[in-house]
Amino acid sequence: MTRDVDSPAVAFEHRRKAVEELLGGHVSPQALNLALLLTKRGRFAILPSVGAEYDALVRKSRGIVAATVTTPERSPPGADGGADSRGAARREQGGAGTDTDPSLVGGLTVRIGDRLIDASVRGRLERLRGRLVQGTS
Repeated sequence: MTRDVDSPAVAFEHRRKAVEELLGGHVSPQALNLALLLTKRGRFAILPSVGAEYDALVRKSRGIVAATVTTPERSPPGADGGADSRGAARREQGGAGTDTDPSLVGGLTVRIGDRLIDASVRGRLERLRGRLVQGTS
């Protein structure tokens, strides 16, 4: 479909009609106009990237920062029915995502922007070891 909408071999009126049928009534008039502009210029395929960039700018202007929660691995990959792919999609869109790390043993870590909150058993053990090593020096 995208190739047909971007193809200069197809008359613009046919491409316009296809885009209006596809998006009309589902998006705002401004979004439809953007899609038609991209169609006219043969760039309809970049519409998802434009939308993602717009979302990122809105989140930035509102001070919204993406977060990722990492927990110990509880089940084999894929046994959760696709939760990993949903988490990846949410991260791409700037929302909260989830990851698993079998080396955590227990607890969790939360990454908010460039800040890491480590509430894992592994992190606590590492901090305890650091304090013990400092105490024996």
